[in-house]
Amino acid sequence: MNLLQNKLKRRTIFYALFTSLFVVNLYPHELMAQQKLHISDKGNVVKEISALFKKGDLEGAKQIIDRNLAKTPKDSDLRMFLGKYYMLRKHYDKARYELNKAVEYNPGNVDAKQLLVTVETETKRYSSAICYVNELLEVNPYWRGLWRKKIELYRLQGNKVEADRLLKRISQIFPDDSEIQTDIVYQAELSANTLRKNGKIDDAIEINKLLLQERPNQLATYLDLINSYIKTGDYPAALATTERGLNHFPNNGALIDKKISILDHENRYDEILSLLQQQMKIGGSASYTSKYNYFLVEAARYAKANDPAVLYGKILANDEGNEEAFQYVFNSTVAQQQYDEALDILHRFMTVRGNSKVLSLKELDVYKLKGDKNKINQITKSLFQSYPTDSDIKAAYLNVLTGEIRDHMASQEYKTAFPKLNEVLRHGDPEQQAFALNGLYNAYFQTGQFSDALILLKEKITQDPSNEDLYIKLAGIYERQQQYEQAAEIYEQLLLKVAEEKKSNYLSGYHALVQKIVKEANEAGQYALAFAWSERWLKHDQENKDALMYAVNLSYQLKEYSKMLNYARHANKVYPNDIQFKLKLLTANMLNGAAVKEMYLAVQQEINVYPFNEQVQLSFVQFSKDYGQQLLKERSNTELIQVMNSALVYQPADKEMKYLKGLAYENLHQFDSAYFYQRYYEPTYLEQEDFKAHLNYLNQRGLKNQVGLNHLRTRFGDMSNIQTISTFEYSRLSSIDTYTARFNYAGREEGKGVQAQLEWGRSWSPKWSSRVDLAYSKMFFPKLAAQIALSRTLEKEWETEVAIGYRKLYTEETMYNATIGVTKEINSFRLNAKYTQFLLDDIMLFNFGVQARYALNSPKNYIVGMANVGNSPDIDIINYQFVNSYSVLNAMVGAGAGRMISKNLSIGVLGTWYNFETNPSYSLYRNLYNLYLQVHVSF
Repeated sequence: MNLLQNKLKRRTIFYALFTSLFVVNLYPHELMAQQKLHISDKGNVVKEISALFKKGDLEGAKQIIDRNLAKTPKDSDLRMFLGKYYMLRKHYDKARYELNKAVEYNPGNVDAKQLLVTVETETKRYSSAICYVNELLEVNPYWRGLWRKKIELYRLQGNKVEADRLLKRISQIFPDDSEIQTDIVYQAELSANTLRKNGKIDDAIEINKLLLQERPNQLATYLDLINSYIKTGDYPAALATTERGLNHFPNNGALIDKKISILDHENRYDEILSLLQQQMKIGGSASYTSKYNYFLVEAARYAKANDPAVLYGKILANDEGNEEAFQYVFNSTVAQQQYDEALDILHRFMTVRGNSKVLSLKELDVYKLKGDKNKINQITKSLFQSYPTDSDIKAAYLNVLTGEIRDHMASQEYKTAFPKLNEVLRHGDPEQQAFALNGLYNAYFQTGQFSDALILLKEKITQDPSNEDLYIKLAGIYERQQQYEQAAEIYEQLLLKVAEEKKSNYLSGYHALVQKIVKEANEAGQYALAFAWSERWLKHDQENKDALMYAVNLSYQLKEYSKMLNYARHANKVYPNDIQFKLKLLTANMLNGAAVKEMYLAVQQEINVYPFNEQVQLSFVQFSKDYGQQLLKERSNTELIQVMNSALVYQPADKEMKYLKGLAYENLHQFDSAYFYQRYYEPTYLEQEDFKAHLNYLNQRGLKNQVGLNHLRTRFGDMSNIQTISTFEYSRLSSIDTYTARFNYAGREEGKGVQAQLEWGRSWSPKWSSRVDLAYSKMFFPKLAAQIALSRTLEKEWETEVAIGYRKLYTEETMYNATIGVTKEINSFRLNAKYTQFLLDDIMLFNFGVQARYALNSPKNYIVGMANVGNSPDIDIINYQFVNSYSVLNAMVGAGAGRMISKNLSIGVLGTWYNFETNPSYSLYRNLYNLYLQVHVSF
């Protein structure tokens, strides 16, 4: 009960204080929202109007209102609805009129009065609106919304005092209404802010203190009260309020920042750092780390201001010769590693008190701490000049000289090092003198004064003949003089003398020497000399990798393939996992007669294991080319393409492999692919014309259509009349099939003859192909002709052909033939021999012919020669039936040439001379001369 009385008493005091101060508006102006009306039920009309208003159909609602008002013009609810319509249309005067009428007709119409409050508020007639609110409150005095509306109207009217008075009153009426209590607090906060702006900080503090009692869990109230205390300079009260806030809001960032600010003002840095460390441990804001570092510096500065060194510094500033102040400040500055400042203090003290040995040593110590080598050397030399008998200074002086000598030697400043070396020889101890002698030797050696170096070195060898390092230096001089034999002999003698555990110390030098000799000889093209040194090298170190590699490579250069094989085998034995030696062994095996295919398969295994090794890739590509050349000779074209495809994966731009691939496609009669790949070949200047012609040939053969025009002119030697045969043919070519339709026309004294012929050629595989011919004619040509031929490609550029045929001659004889032929290609020559056995009406006949064709730069550019003999004409004469001289001697010779004019056009000419016996009894012979003209167009 006492607790409740105290609370009411505190609240009464708060209200009294609050109403005595200036207050500000509680709420901004807001348009009163449309309220749901509760009207008396008048049946369906009222429901219909309400529904239309709810849907937003104002005009529809007005039509019903007007229609019903015409019947009952004094109906209060209808007038209220009409007033609502005008209010929503913002016709406030008409709305006010209709709503007043509604109240006039029914003074208890609450909905009409509520709408009047809205109309008067919108038209800023606040007094009138307040009157309507009062009337409504008379009906329902506990309507909280109306009380809040009345307060709002007072504030809109500018009557803040009355609004605050009314707010206090309703808070007493409704003490448990949280919204009203919130309004009171908000007004109190506005009052406090206004007081602070007007400079009345103490009054604002009192309000904030009361607010804090009412709402101890509001962070903003704490912050406002703390800020007010800080403005009045009451930091203890501000800190106490901050601590109180942190009790309610532990680890709150804003309150912690306030506490840090207050402690900073009072220079209480230890407490600040402790607070920040605590926040960092519990994982506070990352900014605490930077704040901690900042205040750590501030704490140091604060502490520094009270440091004795600072005070002595002020004394020294006024009296630069004060020794006590100088000693303390100088030592303190050096201890703080502020060496430049220490030197400045020292130099100013020297200016006042003069220089001395002690001060110079102090200066030397500071420069040593700084690491200023030039100054150290300068001061040390100056001290030695002034105090040459001081053993410490002398030792320091000699250390300086030896350091400078080392720097000069490293920088190859040998001439600068000479006088300093002599100085060390004069003043140094035995160890330092030995250092100087060694330095002199190196300086002589590096400056090319080898005679002086040799004199010095030989004197040392005489004094110490067992010193092996001296012999190494002697070998070095011989090496510089390019007396490699003497240098190598020294190393080799040492390798024979020294114990096994010391050999490695000298082998590295021997390796460097011999490697240099071999490299120079190799680069000069002196392969025999380089190889001899490599073998000499291996005698002393049989497992040296570089020596083995040189031996293998140089034996290859010298074509000493058997030695190359021996060294490669030894290298693979010593280094079984070294891929380079594996590849070298494969090459050596191939050069010593191993099968190319076996070597290719071996390197193929390596590329599968080391697919990304560049050296393996290069070897695989080279072996693929070598194997490809062999496959090309063997006519294994399909396998050749597969081998090239595998190698092109690793070197896709290699033109040689693409060219080999193109040659394989040409052999397979896939001329479009052959043209695509062979065009990558880069011919020499002399090859360009031939290469271009060959590409045109491939391009032509890759075309799918070909038209041929042939013309044959023939006459007998003892006659002047000429007989002719003209031929038109069309061929359709595909990758494996060739279809040809051919028409032959002959005109003679007896009449004219036409022969129609069909031909089908097919490549069944890279080795097998066939051709089928069928022809029909009525005159001059065989009435019916048919032939089937089968060809087989063999190894080493050999090819065989067999054929059988049937002919029904227009002279009514029946002829059968069987042919066997063989062809051999030798570079650009194509040699052919063919034997044909005929059966003519039970008479056995034969003909044997040979042909030699030489391709100039492509198969379409050629010259050809031929001959045949037998007791029957050859098959071409029989097809044209110019002569019918059977069972007598027939002989023929001929020659011709072909030329590709362009990539689509080629021509050919061929002349033959037939000599045949006409009367065996008298051995009479006749001659027949033929001239063939050919034109072929491809597209």
